[in-house]
Amino acid sequence: MLLLLAVFLLVQGPPTCADAASCRAEAEAAASRGEFEAFHDLAWRAVQKGRPNDPALMLLLARAQVLSGRPEDAIVMLGRLADLHAPIDLTLPDFDRARLRPSWAALESKVTGAPAPSVPAPAPSAPDAPAPRAPVAPDAPRTDAPRAPEAPPPGDALDFDPPPALAPVGIAHDAVSRRFVIGDAPSRRLLVVDEVSRHVVPYVSAASAGFYDDLTGLAVDDRRGDLWVVSAKGTGAAASSILHKLQLVSGRGLMDVRPADDALPVRFVDVAVASDGTVFALDAAGARVFRLRPGSRALEIAHHVEARGLTALAALDDHTVVVAAESGLLHVDLASRSAQAIKAADDLSGFESLAWRNGTLVGVQRTKGVSLVVRLGLDGSGTRAQSRAILVASPLPIVGTLVAGGYFYLADHAIRRLTVR
Repeated sequence: MLLLLAVFLLVQGPPTCADAASCRAEAEAAASRGEFEAFHDLAWRAVQKGRPNDPALMLLLARAQVLSGRPEDAIVMLGRLADLHAPIDLTLPDFDRARLRPSWAALESKVTGAPAPSVPAPAPSAPDAPAPRAPVAPDAPRTDAPRAPEAPPPGDALDFDPPPALAPVGIAHDAVSRRFVIGDAPSRRLLVVDEVSRHVVPYVSAASAGFYDDLTGLAVDDRRGDLWVVSAKGTGAAASSILHKLQLVSGRGLMDVRPADDALPVRFVDVAVASDGTVFALDAAGARVFRLRPGSRALEIAHHVEARGLTALAALDDHTVVVAAESGLLHVDLASRSAQAIKAADDLSGFESLAWRNGTLVGVQRTKGVSLVVRLGLDGSGTRAQSRAILVASPLPIVGTLVAGGYFYLADHAIRRLTVR
């Protein structure tokens, strides 16, 4: 009986801790025993229970991330510490595995202030070749190498080596960590492209996050450091979906939210986040907008849309969204439960994605076999659009994301930036 009890206690996982101090003490104890997964979990609890952006707790988590087999997550965390100008000892033995990663050179440059190697290098190595341990380009002295830009300049391309059969369903930008998150449909996983190293690394798999068969959309809440993803499976009456909340810095799952059983079938095709943290998910199966209020764990049906072929949405604020449908764009006021077609001289059908920032609507429109990145200004009522401005035209599919001062878009395995006014 005692043996059975001991086994039962072991499978319960690490004990809970009451506050940041006790979580930190238990994490260090787990590390000393070589129980690195428990070290990671307890370090995460310490960060969650501690004061925001506590450098000591963030450093503890970075150590745990490396020792538990998450070196890329540790490099991102150390980058956040560098952004806070916190002292970091990069020579700690705990970081040995992280120092072997290609992105370590850029981190070391950020921490020490020394220039990073040129990007791209004049003679890049093979995609699978290991990166040199020291952040010095083979053919150029470190003191002469220019600092890598924080983002590709307007008109320049950030090229990267994509995985086989990459079919992106969406892209988001993590400005703090200077990287892009890409949803890949065939592999049902999220990938990360670092702005500086241009390396592609796995970020979140379907198995670890519990994604359904199809990834259908993603959006970053940069104010709160969250990544929201929607996935779906089945069609018609068998369609069902999940709204996933992930920690942006690590990809760690924080919450899964499913529609109520009496709301099925549901097939989410897009997700958007308002500035106050309200999350909206667009249901193509039932032609509905679902809403998750800040702090809530339950989805509610915010509006039934009287239109067919819903494909995308953008959040203007916590009670107003623009929805792309087969017939065009709709301005939806959730407070008054009303929707109006947005009037324009141009054809507003065929939008595959939408984003809104500072009075400007930017999206990807597919028409006549061509993908267009277009900008639309709306009037004060939000129901009439100015003349459409075509920013990019490509025969290839495009996914994009709107950020402060610009628009990043991915086409043909290169990420480019547009200035949007």
